Amino acid sequence: MTNFSRRDFLKLLGAASVGALASERVLSLKAADSNKPNIIIILWDAFSARHLSLYGYPRQTTPNIDAFAEYSTVYHNHYSGGNFTTCGTASMLTGMIPWKHRAINYDGLVRAEYVHNNPYTLLGSDYKRLMFAQNPWPDRLVGQYYEDVDRFLPPTAFSLLEDSPAFFENDRAIASVAMSSFLMPIQGGNAPVGSSILGYMNKSKVLNFAEEQKSPRYPKGIPEAMNMGYMIPYLNEDVYEGLFSELTQLEANGDPYFSYFHLYSPHYPYRPRNDYLKMFRDDGFAPVSKPIHPLSVGLQQDYLNGQRDMYDRQIAQIDEEFGRLIPRLEESGVFENSYVIFTADHGELFERGFAGHGFQFMYESVLHIPLIIHAPGQTKRQDIHALTSNTDILPTMLSITGKEITPDMDGRVLPGLGGEVDEDRPIISLVGVDNSAFGVIKKAVIAMRKREFKLIAYLGYEDNYKKSFELYNIEADPEELDDLSDRDTATLSAMKDELMTYLDEANKPFRKS
Repeated sequence: MTNFSRRDFLKLLGAASVGALASERVLSLKAADSNKPNIIIILWDAFSARHLSLYGYPRQTTPNIDAFAEYSTVYHNHYSGGNFTTCGTASMLTGMIPWKHRAINYDGLVRAEYVHNNPYTLLGSDYKRLMFAQNPWPDRLVGQYYEDVDRFLPPTAFSLLEDSPAFFENDRAIASVAMSSFLMPIQGGNAPVGSSILGYMNKSKVLNFAEEQKSPRYPKGIPEAMNMGYMIPYLNEDVYEGLFSELTQLEANGDPYFSYFHLYSPHYPYRPRNDYLKMFRDDGFAPVSKPIHPLSVGLQQDYLNGQRDMYDRQIAQIDEEFGRLIPRLEESGVFENSYVIFTADHGELFERGFAGHGFQFMYESVLHIPLIIHAPGQTKRQDIHALTSNTDILPTMLSITGKEITPDMDGRVLPGLGGEVDEDRPIISLVGVDNSAFGVIKKAVIAMRKREFKLIAYLGYEDNYKKSFELYNIEADPEELDDLSDRDTATLSAMKDELMTYLDEANKPFRKS
């Protein structure tokens, strides 16, 4: 009997969906008649704009993304609200700055009074709404309003774990908390284990499975979505095939739809396929060496460069998958009435003695993220150089779908899609993992970008880092090597006063009367 793999099934399902589109489209014109566009968000986790050839990176990491940009709107100065998944994703989903939505801890949730500010609830039942996140933290965030999601795929969908248990399916937020904080923590040796048997069984099963999956195609091991409580091995080929299948099925149904795909690669661990392992080797590219930051772990430059190489190779493989996906979606008709948004939750850093994201580092590589949007019928490239924030995604979605923008959002409609450019607008990003989500912001690092300048405020870290503020001219010094805080005191004072005024206002609801 011929073996019929899971990947073969996904391909067959996708092909069947495409084949059915022509007849289904004739029978189901509801979306076109109602003139409601589809919204598709494809988000890459830990994808720094500073590593895309589209944005001037010396290595040709993204030729397929570059080609897609030629008939899309490209945002050149787009920033995440945070430097790790929970905080950055919550900013995108709520349209709010982190000091308002308060999902500021690694496994945090949005403040209850603002949970309704999300695309699933605000788009409403007019839309078929799909959610898929390989990373369990966005899954947990959307789990706060799971009843407004029509199709909610688990993080294990399209992975190599086909028989993972499903707990508390009627409350995804509780399920995520239970899995990562109580039942099955497999990282962080000090994490409490509610069930030592389940924890041991889960850890042993996943680690043994991952070891068995090593092959000549993945000699470094296959990619894994790793988070507290989860380790999900997957192949990007399967994930993108699954994404195509889901979108073509939504298209075939004929109803307007919103879909959010939160894809794990190129997030650590960087494990590109074997044919990418020699890419960029001895290519002559030498990243700028930067002084070790007092808050870093002090990793050496050679190690950072090696990690950067693996990250860039992972991006190149993702770009290949992207290059296969886009023409198939175009041929299937998905683009005809869809706004397609490609972005990230945060970037990645390989400098100053640190590799990765999170912690107290708010430099450009971890905050500057890609944003590329293709509108229905768009044939020419549009470049937007104004400062924008990922808090702008939700109000823009609501604007183009004719829905009301709630007044408590901080984001604005994007320029190029109906919004106006405001040259004096400040863009705020925050990391507050050492601060309580329920109290006044006292210990956090906050970045504020305004015009060409960027202020970084270190609040509550005086014992480890003597400087409270750093100031950079990003246009003149994109590598953030020349701290102007001791010389341009006028700009420092003005930006510091402005930031502290905003923070004081944000802290008011948390002060005891």
